[in-house]
Amino acid sequence: MERRRLIPLKDVAIVIPAYEAADTLAKVLSDWFRFGAVSYQIWVVDDGSPDGTGDAARCMGVGVLNHKKNRGKGAAHKTGFAAAIKAGYEWIMTIDADTQHDVGEASRFLALNPAEFDMAIGTRRHNMKGMPFDRWFINRLTSMVLSIFGAHKPITDSQCGYRLISAEVLRKVPLRTNHFDTESELVARALRTGYRIAEVPITTLYTSPRSHINPFLDTLRFIRLCFRYLFWW
Repeated sequence: MERRRLIPLKDVAIVIPAYEAADTLAKVLSDWFRFGAVSYQIWVVDDGSPDGTGDAARCMGVGVLNHKKNRGKGAAHKTGFAAAIKAGYEWIMTIDADTQHDVGEASRFLALNPAEFDMAIGTRRHNMKGMPFDRWFINRLTSMVLSIFGAHKPITDSQCGYRLISAEVLRKVPLRTNHFDTESELVARALRTGYRIAEVPITTLYTSPRSHINPFLDTLRFIRLCFRYLFWW
């Protein structure tokens, strides 16, 4: 049984960063349409994909924002955030383009009381099976640092791409990174600014062994982010 939505779907922009996602976008977007979203509230950010990702999104009638070259997941998020804020949306939901998230679980986010949180993050705490080791390690490291030094309660999944974020947070919190570390940077800076973080249990299906994370470079980026959070921000 679906929970009662306290946040109307019409007030939510949906931002989907996408790189080489031509094979999966149709399912993700079809699921959103079944959920009740309309094409004009969805933005797919094609991050310089060589496989026709942007064309696949256009065929579904949604908004498409293009990067001429691959700039990183964080840069794609920022492009989508800017478009959603300019369009006047009060809330922005992000979701990955690879079908690992269940669109139907967006109801869990929309059922939250908007007076009690500023950003809600999906947590895969009880569903880590199948997560590549490098992603698991980086996620555990950054989540631990944020939990110990920034949050009033544990942050269990600082890198989950399934989120609901108030436009106010995105207007007030500067984002300096452009890659996979941007999702953790947003959590860190939001905590430092005093915004309230909620967590929403979600299920995740890892359908593809391929990951766009660079085990070496992205690990360094996350370690650098942790040090900046601890000593410079």
